[in-house]
Amino acid sequence: MLKNSRTPESIGQNRTSDVASKSNLLSRRSFFKGSVGLAASAIAAGGLILPAEAQFGGGFREYLPYDATRDIHYGTRYGVIEHHYPEMNPTGEKFTFVRLKYPGGDWYTNIVNYYRGWPSDLKFAEILAENTTIDVEVREYPQYVDIDDEGLFAYPFLYMTGHRGIRLSNEQVRKLRDYFERGGFLHVEDCDARLNGGRGGLRPHIYDMLRKVFPEKKLERLDISHKIYHTLYDHDEYLGGDKFIPGICDHDEAIMDGDRVMVYFCPSDLNCAWEGRPCRPGGRDQMKWAFEQGMNVVAYALSR
Repeated sequence: MLKNSRTPESIGQNRTSDVASKSNLLSRRSFFKGSVGLAASAIAAGGLILPAEAQFGGGFREYLPYDATRDIHYGTRYGVIEHHYPEMNPTGEKFTFVRLKYPGGDWYTNIVNYYRGWPSDLKFAEILAENTTIDVEVREYPQYVDIDDEGLFAYPFLYMTGHRGIRLSNEQVRKLRDYFERGGFLHVEDCDARLNGGRGGLRPHIYDMLRKVFPEKKLERLDISHKIYHTLYDHDEYLGGDKFIPGICDHDEAIMDGDRVMVYFCPSDLNCAWEGRPCRPGGRDQMKWAFEQGMNVVAYALSR
């Protein structure tokens, strides 16, 4: 059910009538308050989500300091990143937006307040909780799970991003394959498709990783008609994250199992838009689209 019956005008009115029928597809009921729908609180183009005074430049180190006594990564310029365990939520009734920590790259990109905007993962979790009926656990700090954690399979949805390399062992490749075969879903992004002459920073490493995990499959271009663009919000035009560059990052790709998405790859970087960076060329409409599409992806992943 919807949290209340008022249609959010700033979200648009062309898909609210579809929410009830779409919610019938949702099967991971332990993560929902009822059926998935839109909440009455809206993503206001001029109020709820505003561009931050974010700055480009700077860089991330591959390694972040780790405090074993608190089980957190931290840094004076990074803030706290808290390790999430399934047992923190013993009832299993809440959805937690969890980032995948992988070896070889800056897995923590945008996760904390580095660019004077807002922590991207926490902001998105808040927006997800406020604008859908997904029962979201919004914690004080952004959450991560290590690829080597025994509890990896407890998470039906994982998020992954960065700018550079991924170094997975053969055992980790097999574990990811097992994760997908058990029904897991991965939302992965390249944080800057402009790098390396438009080949992207993380993109070639993601391609290589997925060739190892799925040697019999390849990434396929997602058409805007696919249901992942229409789960909660009807998107009939691709606006992208904070970067929309024709010929470089103007569409998404996926690893498919039939018509079902297992891996959703977004090269236009929704996460930077969630962090509050200026979105080009579409400005606030593009930022709003990025938050909406993120919610579409989570609802899709939990409904398969």
